[in-house]
Amino acid sequence: MTAAERVGYLLRDQAARTPDRELFVFEGRRVSYAEFDAWVTTVASDLVRRGVRRGDRVMVQLPNCLEALVLQVAAFRIGAIDMPVIPIYREHEVLQIVAESRPAVIAAAARLGARQPAAELDGICAVLGHEPAVRYLTGGERPGWLPVPGPGDVAGTELPDPLPAEEPALLLYTSGTTSAPKGALLSSAALIAHLRNFKVALDVGEDCVILCATPVSHLGGFVAGVIFPAFLGARSVIMPGWRPDEAVELIEQEQASLAMGATVFLSDLVQRYEAGAATKHRLSLYACAGATLPPSLVLRAEAAGVRAMRCYGMTETAGVCAAAPPDASVERRSQWDGQVLAGMAIEAVTPDRVPLPPGEEGELRIRGPQLLTAYTDPERTREQLDGEGWFYPGDIGVVDDQGWIRMSGRLKDIINRGGEKFSALDIESAIASHPDVAAVAVTAVPDERLGEAVGAWIVLTPGTQWCGPAALIEHLEAARLARPKIPVRWAVVPSLPTTASGKIQKNKLAAWP
Repeated sequence: MTAAERVGYLLRDQAARTPDRELFVFEGRRVSYAEFDAWVTTVASDLVRRGVRRGDRVMVQLPNCLEALVLQVAAFRIGAIDMPVIPIYREHEVLQIVAESRPAVIAAAARLGARQPAAELDGICAVLGHEPAVRYLTGGERPGWLPVPGPGDVAGTELPDPLPAEEPALLLYTSGTTSAPKGALLSSAALIAHLRNFKVALDVGEDCVILCATPVSHLGGFVAGVIFPAFLGARSVIMPGWRPDEAVELIEQEQASLAMGATVFLSDLVQRYEAGAATKHRLSLYACAGATLPPSLVLRAEAAGVRAMRCYGMTETAGVCAAAPPDASVERRSQWDGQVLAGMAIEAVTPDRVPLPPGEEGELRIRGPQLLTAYTDPERTREQLDGEGWFYPGDIGVVDDQGWIRMSGRLKDIINRGGEKFSALDIESAIASHPDVAAVAVTAVPDERLGEAVGAWIVLTPGTQWCGPAALIEHLEAARLARPKIPVRWAVVPSLPTTASGKIQKNKLAAWP
């Protein structure tokens, strides 16, 4: 086993090769490889001194900031398990995550808009009787919480080795068909396999400049912000959040060449380019995965000078597992979701899991080195990973004779809002807890910017008068449901269509009244 196979050594080794090269810029602050590596060593030393051991879980629920990156890289460095949690999750989701994972470290912001995430976590830990070894805070002060150490603030100490390449090093919680988020365990080997494949697919190297505007407390943002640049020896431009006018300026100013993210980012950029913005430099490559990318937008991007591509991938494949090669035509890139990457296999199968001929639609299954090790819930693992190593994500699609993938639907009841995936069952459970609701079905509804949003069909209890959704929205707010999960469209119906066994037929809810 070589050091290069462990993600915990990735930054250290690149810093040794190119110490003075810039790794990233964030809100005007420029950080070199050597500077960031020294900071990682400081934070890693602090974690070890506070009793964090190999295999412990380090939960990072922070908005985009350098502290979110240094904590995650430090976790990898000492053989702890990095556990990023997206900041939009509130008590409803985070309680489930903490209850299962029992992290040794929690990191949160003092404030996030009107919220106080650190206070929320204090309440959750008190309810669960869980006491982390350390609580790190950004953006303020709070009893029992510590600031993330700055470079050199803590004396160095002997650090344990990162975990072996085949052992889980990353724990990500992703929505599934069940109410609770699913914990997916990924190894260094899976992450490195993805980085190698992605580099070849995008045909990029150390001269690449990556714009990162997605949450860095999430796989996509963490990869774009630090792991992929470090793998390439390149640099990234990190934004606190998506602000399209600022993004156009940063791309031009920093000569950014690549961005990865949801459809809405590309749509916003193309609109501004079509209006004549950024005449000196524009983004040259955009990879969109995890959200619907209309063919028309790929064509518009091409006309504006951006080579856009649809990709296929997910948390459980450590990122993209199908992407358009450099010589792919715009027609292919606009109509298909990519070509299977090296070492990966994707098949369409019948309901009995018999492989279908090329071009025939069926349930997709995936196998290869990028796959997750397992879910934290053994039952979920048994449901979606078979004895031959095939992973069944619940997607429906086509694979042609050249290995190109086109996803056409989902077996799973998931709403994909701008790349963030939510369990419909989770939202239904929250709505159904209101006394005015006799029955509810939650579905995806079209959204021009985000691809999909949340829609709710409800049957009211007898005698209830419908005065609009305000009371239900207030109820969901009180339940601390993540705001993007709150339905934007509501329909009151006398009954919900069901099968003979009583299962709701959501396919019949497509036409809104």
